[in-house]
Amino acid sequence: MGFRGAQFWGATRLLWYLADDQGLVARNPKVSCTLTQFTQQHPLTFDGKAEVLDAENWIKRMEKIFRSLFCTDEQKVEYATYVLANESDEWWTSTRELLLLKLGEGVPITWDHFKRTFWDQFFCPALREVKARQFTDLVQGTMTVECYAMTFVALSRFASYLVLDEEKKCEKLERGLHPRIQSRLISLWIRNFTDLITRATLIEEDMKANVELFDQRKRQLALHVPNRNKKHAPSYRPPPPQSISMNPVTKN
Repeated sequence: MGFRGAQFWGATRLLWYLADDQGLVARNPKVSCTLTQFTQQHPLTFDGKAEVLDAENWIKRMEKIFRSLFCTDEQKVEYATYVLANESDEWWTSTRELLLLKLGEGVPITWDHFKRTFWDQFFCPALREVKARQFTDLVQGTMTVECYAMTFVALSRFASYLVLDEEKKCEKLERGLHPRIQSRLISLWIRNFTDLITRATLIEEDMKANVELFDQRKRQLALHVPNRNKKHAPSYRPPPPQSISMNPVTKN
């Protein structure tokens, strides 16, 4: 896969990730999957006794399966809770009823509702605070825009008070971008999160292409400019002609 193809696939994968996080996929009536398709992916069970990071990894694994199968929002909740076991299953049985009462009659439990309730139960406050600090300090650094955006979305749920609306979310993401990308974005005042990611990715691609072009020209120039520091081997000079003696050499 060439550079352009990799960029296209990366951008497509990122847009699906963002759409899943913002609940956009659920609005497409053609998106759906069956329980059989879900179980064929060998989803991990969660019993509530695992380490905190295992709980996070379980959610990540679920979302990876959901993205590959194009599950609806309600199916995500149904299938994820299908593989809860023991303590976590008992927790959900009681929590589900309370959550339905809180939401009101006819309002479905979305995947976002489930995740928030899940984090409150299985993610300890101390670790949540660590994740919140990581989000507060998050910058792009050496990451690609795609990787930075995915990390941003994953950590933002632990500090949602910093990104209360779309504008705050865009401002926070923009401040953490590489300075050269940020300088080309700031005057555009993009306040749609997905549009901001798309534009930043295009700028990054353009910057990489310029670097590659510069390196290519530099290599071509090096081929045509002699290296003055290179030591050349001395050129061959024939020895001066020797005088021929007319006196024969005799032995004493």
